[in-house]
Amino acid sequence: MTRTPDLDVGPRSGPAEVAGPEVGLDVRLLGAVEVRRDGVPVPVPSGRPAVILAALALRPGGVVSHGTLARLLWTDAQPEHPRAALQTHVARVRAVLGRSAVGSTADGYRLVLPPDVVDVTRFRGLSAAARAMDDLPGRLTLLDRALVLWRGNPLAGLWPDVLTRQSAPSLLDEVLTVAERAHELRLMLHGPGDGVIRELRELVTAYPEREGAAGQLMIALYREGRQGDALGVFHDTVRALRAAGRRPGPKLAAVHARLLSGGELSTDDPDGDPAATGATGTFPAPPAPVAAAASAAPAAAGPGTRPAQLPSRPRSFVGRAAEVATLTAALRDGRGPVGRCRTVLVSGPGGTGKTTLALRVAHEVRDRYPDGQLFADLRTSTDAAAQSHSPRGTRRRLGPRGQPWHKGTDALAGLLRALGVGGPDLPPRPRERAELFRRLCTGRRLLVLMDDADPDTVASLLPAEPECAVIVTSRRRIPGPPVDARVDLGMFSEPEARELLASVVGADRLAAEPDATTVVLDRCAGSPLAVRIAAGRLATRPAWPIGHFAGRLRDGDRLGELRAGGLAVHAMLDATYVSLQRVQAQRYRLLAALTGTTVDAETAAVVWEVDVDEARRLLDRLADIRLLEPDGDGGFGWHDLVDDHIRAVCDPVTARAARRRLLGHLLLTLRNARLRLRPVDRVPGVVRLPEGCPPGRPFADRGEIHAWLHPRRTQLIAMARAELATGEYPAVDHAAGLLVLLDAVARECCDSGDDEETARTVLGAATPPSEPAISAAAWTNLTLTLAAQHRLDEALVAADHAVELRRALGDRYGELIMFENQACIHIEAGRYQEAVEVIAPCVADREFLSPQVRARCLRTRARAYAGLGRAAAARADLAAADAVETPAPVSYDAHYAASVTAAVHRAAGDRAEALRSCRHAVDIAVALGSTWMRALSLLDTARTLRHFGADGSAAAADAVAVAVENRHVRLAEEARSELTLATAGR
Repeated sequence: MTRTPDLDVGPRSGPAEVAGPEVGLDVRLLGAVEVRRDGVPVPVPSGRPAVILAALALRPGGVVSHGTLARLLWTDAQPEHPRAALQTHVARVRAVLGRSAVGSTADGYRLVLPPDVVDVTRFRGLSAAARAMDDLPGRLTLLDRALVLWRGNPLAGLWPDVLTRQSAPSLLDEVLTVAERAHELRLMLHGPGDGVIRELRELVTAYPEREGAAGQLMIALYREGRQGDALGVFHDTVRALRAAGRRPGPKLAAVHARLLSGGELSTDDPDGDPAATGATGTFPAPPAPVAAAASAAPAAAGPGTRPAQLPSRPRSFVGRAAEVATLTAALRDGRGPVGRCRTVLVSGPGGTGKTTLALRVAHEVRDRYPDGQLFADLRTSTDAAAQSHSPRGTRRRLGPRGQPWHKGTDALAGLLRALGVGGPDLPPRPRERAELFRRLCTGRRLLVLMDDADPDTVASLLPAEPECAVIVTSRRRIPGPPVDARVDLGMFSEPEARELLASVVGADRLAAEPDATTVVLDRCAGSPLAVRIAAGRLATRPAWPIGHFAGRLRDGDRLGELRAGGLAVHAMLDATYVSLQRVQAQRYRLLAALTGTTVDAETAAVVWEVDVDEARRLLDRLADIRLLEPDGDGGFGWHDLVDDHIRAVCDPVTARAARRRLLGHLLLTLRNARLRLRPVDRVPGVVRLPEGCPPGRPFADRGEIHAWLHPRRTQLIAMARAELATGEYPAVDHAAGLLVLLDAVARECCDSGDDEETARTVLGAATPPSEPAISAAAWTNLTLTLAAQHRLDEALVAADHAVELRRALGDRYGELIMFENQACIHIEAGRYQEAVEVIAPCVADREFLSPQVRARCLRTRARAYAGLGRAAAARADLAAADAVETPAPVSYDAHYAASVTAAVHRAAGDRAEALRSCRHAVDIAVALGSTWMRALSLLDTARTLRHFGADGSAAAADAVAVAVENRHVRLAEEARSELTLATAGR
């Protein structure tokens, strides 16, 4: 029987576990993460358990998915078995909060505690209650009670710090906003005493970019007759804002102006809204209206006209602070480049807010370019999409003489008209227009925003005047021209998306339906465009519960719902899709054959029926136009909304045929892997091979198999489940066979023996495999998995099912193999005599079993004899096994032989030979690259040393280190127990 790593059942060490959450529990996130019970601190395991606790507490009662937790816990490579590792860490959280405090679902985990156990929830409740109260002193009392909960930077001390980086800034902003509301009320009710000034000074010193607090401190100082100190606060705040790439907002500027003029300063907003108290925050009010866009500008305004074509400043701008600072510095600071204009490039996939960022930056620096601002909309693909999109291919808009239409030509005409050149003075040829445009820019300080450009367009539009500047946005990563700064935008983090939604819909409305809000944000998947559309739909439908819209996004046509006014996610993706050539578009649609949102060149080659080099070229093309993104490991992925688009434009019949072609290829690949790992054993689960599919991938060794399988395992399981669900033969048989083979290969090459769900998926399929041999193989896999989890009685029940099926099939070979598995289970349970009896038919067989398997059975009986203390019989079986078959020096069977030999010598009292065999087993495990076998052999070494009264603590410590590092959780617990015994000298 193949030994497998045990299931993660969680650590047995740590704080004493309680039966359930107790009264007086307090989970604190507004500072260092900690837990108190009845006011007494409860130790929280540091590291990943603390991160899980914080993630669940931020969403009390809401489910946090396995994927979200994995991304928070493992910033680089995830463990081989992330769910098993999660179980371990969650068990440690339950040890702190109580077993029933953390509930598990099919999708993740949730905190099953009253929401007010968490200080963030209590803080928000007090803040909301204060806002609803008319009595100002009572309101201040509630705000002060809320601020008592604030102990420092939220979520401090977490590692990994992904959650802190994602969520702490928005939490801190909530707290500081409440602090500003409280100080506003204090100034209104009690005036600017020393205590208020001291507290405001501390707040401004700690958070120098908070304009609200700075304005309040300026007002307090001014009322105390300290005008100079108040002006000093303003200048310090301006310096801090400039360092962050920002300018003072209009409210703070108004306070400054009143200080200079000696006017009256008052606190005119009793509700403490930061927007009315000098805190411009992330959403500064728009400036005075600028001139209309190019379409509304006069055709010829004269050479001396100063064009003002920029669209309005974005009203709701969230995040991107670092990008704003980078771009504004490049356009404003220092000397301009020689021989060319200042140029900055904003790239990113569609819908990431490139235009919004560019407009924000353009309005920030417009005063640096007093001769005018120009705007060129180069959205050629959008226009083409509106006219010619077809799910079966693309048609390109044609210009005069049948040449492809290029909006760069029209853009040049628009720019020239804005500069006073029109009618008969407009040159007919693009080159002449470009030359004239560059001449008109000479001697001027113009700012040009070129939106949605492509590489061919940009070069012809750039002025050569160093005092001019150009902001370019593009979906493609433009390698040239030379630029002074470039930023590539990704999707919003969850806090940024939430902030944008709240800025339009209102924070109170979101707070009233937190779970539904989370669903809306999840379905927008971080796309700024999707969030903006969702916000617009909710804002224009105030009677809608957020839950109603969340249900439509979750259960209906997501792309269809993400459409409002002139904005639509589907149209944005169409705009890029139509730029593909017909064959490229066809292959883009075929990505719908995949389950999931990742692909590599090898898989794409099978789906597209091309060679790998051709597949890689098209994947690069799709990445170039930002439909896909490279993942850094040679593969490619795409956004959830792109996945919706792929499936919306695909032909389901063609996609299904491609998916089944890929399924057959993967089945044959796993068959090759199994044959490489066990060349003389029968391959389980493959009865009828698929016809007409590409041959499977070959493998040179175990390491190559692991490198191929491990990153694909989740996607393989998802694809097989989808095909099982169709209920169509032979796809059901192929999918079930793939799962059975995947189990067998992963168990051996990836040290993975804890996933019983794969076998149960086959056994519980609504449409079972038509071949009973596949079900028999699934029962065999389930037997091995349950045994690895030390659920030995359940494993024997599963083995009985497998034996019955093998016997009904007349499969004597499979029946004998199951006898050997049952013998191993009895040995693990300490039932050595039962093991001897069960394995007897295997040892006696000369007809069905290969020499390798017969030798393995003899060694298993030797283990049983050793357990019975029958050393002579055990040695005889070892000698017989060696006579039947000598395993390859570096192989699973060689490792098993060394392990059994150690057990036999240990039972015989031969210390030297037992330890020599243990060391030999360790060496084989290292040569095989199996961390599980290595940890197991080190543990066996420690046990052998203790058996002979020697110190095995070093070997046990090494076993713990290897098991922990490689996340073999149950084996790590066994090794820890052995280390405790060795240290105690027992």
